[in-house]
Amino acid sequence: MSSKDFSTHPLAQELVTWFTQNGGSLSSDVQVVNSDSRGFHMRAVRPLSSPVVASSPLKLTLSILNLDPDEKEVLHIESPLRQCQGKIPDHILAYLILIEQRKKGTGSPWHAYIACLPGPESMTTPLWFDGDDMAFLTGTSLAPAARERKEDMQRHWEQAVTVMKELCIPLADEINFELLLWAATIFTSRAFISTHILPNRETIPLLFPVVDILNHSVSAKVEWDFQPHQSFALKCLEGETFEAGQELFNNYAPKQNDELLLGYGFCLEDNPIEQFALKLAFSPMLQQYAQEMNLLHPENVPFSMSPAFLDTDPNKEQHFLRAKGHPFGRYENCIPYFRGIPPYIVHFFFIQTLLALDADVRAVNVGRPDARITLQVLVLLHQAIEQRCHSLPLSNDSEPSNYKQKYAKIYRDGQAKIIHSVRSELKAAVDRARTSSSEMPPRRPVLLSTFEAILALEAEFPAEAQTFRKGLNKHEIAGPEDEGVIWTLLLTVFASLILTTPKDQEGSLISSWLRDLFTRHPLPALEDGIEDAETYTFVDSHLADFLHLTSPDAGASPTDVLDDLGLTFVNQPVGTAVPVFIDGRTENLGVRIVMWAMRVAEQEVLPVFEGGALKKCLSV
Repeated sequence: MSSKDFSTHPLAQELVTWFTQNGGSLSSDVQVVNSDSRGFHMRAVRPLSSPVVASSPLKLTLSILNLDPDEKEVLHIESPLRQCQGKIPDHILAYLILIEQRKKGTGSPWHAYIACLPGPESMTTPLWFDGDDMAFLTGTSLAPAARERKEDMQRHWEQAVTVMKELCIPLADEINFELLLWAATIFTSRAFISTHILPNRETIPLLFPVVDILNHSVSAKVEWDFQPHQSFALKCLEGETFEAGQELFNNYAPKQNDELLLGYGFCLEDNPIEQFALKLAFSPMLQQYAQEMNLLHPENVPFSMSPAFLDTDPNKEQHFLRAKGHPFGRYENCIPYFRGIPPYIVHFFFIQTLLALDADVRAVNVGRPDARITLQVLVLLHQAIEQRCHSLPLSNDSEPSNYKQKYAKIYRDGQAKIIHSVRSELKAAVDRARTSSSEMPPRRPVLLSTFEAILALEAEFPAEAQTFRKGLNKHEIAGPEDEGVIWTLLLTVFASLILTTPKDQEGSLISSWLRDLFTRHPLPALEDGIEDAETYTFVDSHLADFLHLTSPDAGASPTDVLDDLGLTFVNQPVGTAVPVFIDGRTENLGVRIVMWAMRVAEQEVLPVFEGGALKKCLSV
């Protein structure tokens, strides 16, 4: 213990004298000291002979109750601020009382206490961040939360000043926004709620002098002993093991770093309970769909997840990603790589998947959805998490230049570590699905890129693949924005070639894909209509640039050839096999194959993050 580290301070001595003379008690085994880095805090002089470190009477508390002469259990102050009751929110009025008492100096009964409170220059919560400090919060949920809180405080300050001026209260001309932020920070970082000392009445924040001087540690073993209507004592357990000079800590219960930083102005490195907060609201259309399909009922919560989240309004609640090994455990889910994601978020993307696939939940094994639905939920989750990761890189090479930046960096790095950990789990699952299987057909769904699909076309139909590539070059179709059209063209070409090629399809990868896709998506009828007229018009007008089908009529287009083929299916003798993946009548086959390809591309093509970019992959 060095005098350079901390020392007794005249203000600390005045605080202790005032405190003990007014009914407070402080253990003789501890000392209130001061240092530049820790401010006023408490250290042991020797091992504690009793667990009670300090006890503050209710009489010494500072709160909105001090304005009310009928509150006999606290000090009453004569203040013009009493006129503001009912006109200014109670918590703002409490801040104004603290500011007023600070301005009174030695005329305030709490002067010795207020003199030891940290000043504005010591504040490190995000309310006090400048632009350089805020840069360290970029990509975190705390950045918008801090801005919103500061904007809210600005509105309250303007309202308070207006009310005080209307009531001719002098404080209106003496207060500034910084003082209100200071008082707010004091209350959020030091106040205790009144629930236990003033039971059976509305809860308010109370400042307890001296008891509030201990810094926070998640590992501190303490007890809070509230005697209703009398006092609040802080007990440090295992105090007999303390050494001289050891700092004493309070424990405000486990808190995540966003709460610690926003309320107290510091963070814990490697905070064991850290989680990543998410908010996700249903769009009105999705909400209506979910309600109409009864998807917000407990029996329709998928993957064996707990439906408990339905008991609250999940649109307004925060939901938390959890990395592996979290002390709270992970979430119930029959799919291992979904267990770090809160049930509401998984359920949200399950509903989106059912909507995209036009699937009836009554036909789904909700407890264990099939591999296709699971894969689509996985891809949607992975895409959403990847996008959040893009705004919050795993590392930030900027070096902090002050305490605010130091704590902000601890917080953002912890957040990045969590979301990137969850992203890695999802990516590994997507990567497994992206590995093409040699089985015919694959026993599990795979995600196929346009590049891989064209390679498959090249392997089975080399000449036709060359024609297809020439068509892409002719129409300059190559970018990521064109992948939807490419898939419509590819699916049309696949179906057309398999239908018109008189060869054994056993062992054909393309044939196995089509068999599965036609099972899920039967050939549409003409009256089903076309939603994407632009894509249909392009494919219908230019299909001949991508596909050549043999026909006695040299001028026949691919759709003409398919129409003729469809008529042969209709007119052939009963019992003659129609291709296994065509079910029902086959008139106007050419147009309907294009319509089918468009529908499959819309429902089965998923955006997959890979190599830092989005690829549209077909689920087969």
